This record gives sequence, structure tokens and C-alpha cells, in this order.
Amino acid sequence: MRKLFHVEPILKTLFNRGFLVFIMVALLSTSCITQRHTVEIENYILLEKGKVVLGHPDGLTAFMFENNPRKIPFNQFVADKYQLPKYVDVEYNIDIDGNRFKVYVYEYAEIEKYFDISDFMVTKQENEQNIKGTTAKFIALSMTDANNQDCLVENSLFKNIATKYLVQLKEEYNHS
Repeated sequence: MRKLFHVEPILKTLFNRGFLVFIMVALLSTSCITQRHTVEIENYILLEKGKVVLGHPDGLTAFMFENNPRKIPFNQFVADKYQLPKYVDVEYNIDIDGNRFKVYVYEYAEIEKYFDISDFMVTKQENEQNIKGTTAKFIALSMTDANNQDCLVENSLFKNIATKYLVQLKEEYNHS
């Protein structure tokens, strides 16, 4: 059988050109993809436009921190601590330094509703055997004063008091 000379060079040229075009397309497409930057919440973070309650159509500011799945669910912890009648839709009143505040604990579905949690890095991963509480990645709370004003907004007179209380509550939960 005889080889045809004019066919082989054409096939090689088409293969080389096609391979070169494939490499160029692959390089261009991967260079156009931007990496998504995630933020690690080391202690807590304040996020605007959280839970919508009466008087706050734009939503309250939320105090969010990473959940520890080795602990009981945070809602249960708070309900037990303050002897609340339920573990869902948890909200309670607290007196600090003679001032009355209302604390709202977000359900995990609410956290996902109001915030893009894919922006935040999860550092406390656990095997299923070690999970005592929930698989929720984050916990969020909001706080209002006796006049129903958001205590965690930048210009609130109660921001330091509210933040200090929420940090202590978080620490107590993590050490329980």
C-alpha cells in the first residue's frame, strides 16, 4: 500500500493549528475567571441590612460569628440561659446598666436570607461524629434598645454596651 504524500502534511498542520487554538482558548478562559475572596471572621463581624422588624424596614445590624458545631445549638443555649419557652424564633429582653434591650437570635435560614455567607470562610469544620449541635456555619444576633432603635449601628449611643454584651454571650457559649 502506498502513502499519499499530500495528505500527511495537511493533517499535521491541522492538528498543530487546532492544538494551538485549543491551548490559547484554555489560557484565555482561565485568566478571565476571578478568584472569590472570602473573609475569615476571627471574633465577630457587624453586617448591615439584617433581620427586618417593625420600625426597621431596611433591617437591623447583625452581630455575626462562626458557630462551633461541637456545642449545643446556640438557640438552645440562649433559651436555657434565660429560661425561654421555645428554641425557635428566639428573642428576649435583657437589662444592662439600668437600660432595657431586646435581643434577636437569627434562625440559620434567616442568616442565609439576609447575608451572602459564601463571602465568609468557615474554619471550624467537624466530622459528623463530633457534631453535637447544628451544622449551621454562623450565628447572628441583633439588638434594639427600649425605643426600638438599632444598638449596633455606627451612631448608636448603646453600640459599645451592646457589642460588649454580645461578645460576652459569645464567649460564654463557646466555653460552655
